[in-house]
Amino acid sequence: MIERKKHPFFIATGCLLLFILISVLSSFNQLVNFDQTIISALTDGISPLFLAIMTGITKFGSGEVMLILTVAIGFLLFIRKMWGYAIFLFTLMFGGIALNFILKILFQRERPGEMSVIEVFGYSLEIASYSFPSGHTMRSVIFFSFLSYFCIRIIRNSFAKASVTILFISMIILVALSRIITGAHFPSDILAAGTISIAWFYFCLLVLRILFKDKLSIT
Repeated sequence: MIERKKHPFFIATGCLLLFILISVLSSFNQLVNFDQTIISALTDGISPLFLAIMTGITKFGSGEVMLILTVAIGFLLFIRKMWGYAIFLFTLMFGGIALNFILKILFQRERPGEMSVIEVFGYSLEIASYSFPSGHTMRSVIFFSFLSYFCIRIIRNSFAKASVTILFISMIILVALSRIITGAHFPSDILAAGTISIAWFYFCLLVLRILFKDKLSIT
């Protein structure tokens, strides 16, 4: 049986390989039919009300919202002297944001609709906001994965653990779907974001375990 502490390595490696596969296929336009099929299935005949709801949901994955939530939760963790979880959260989120920016610049895939620029709290940075991989999805996967990981380790009740896990997974799925439905991303952008985010999560977990061993409680 594989030791539990080796799981992060295998999960991170597997997701990284999936991301590389999606990236290669996308770069050679091998996912065009897949993207168009999913987009049509999700957007054909949708009502203005549903579109408005999805537009609202997509804001949960925005950089501004995630930044505020990350700082607030990190601050609470520091107050509670849960240093390991606070460092884990900041490493995940700020490192993930940097990773997403690097990947977008590397692939420079245009969005389904009009190209936009990166905006932070209403201020335009005059930097093109590329499509691959989805930033909203990456931030959501990383953030809600951390919350799920954290809650599973501090909540004792099994039903409560299952409930919060389902809630956080639902939030990830909703934000991811909203990016497609609002026309901001191709489905392959979403898949790429999901796989690289999971890889990043477990890579960070593995590295922090090695660096701090038993000094920080994140296991």
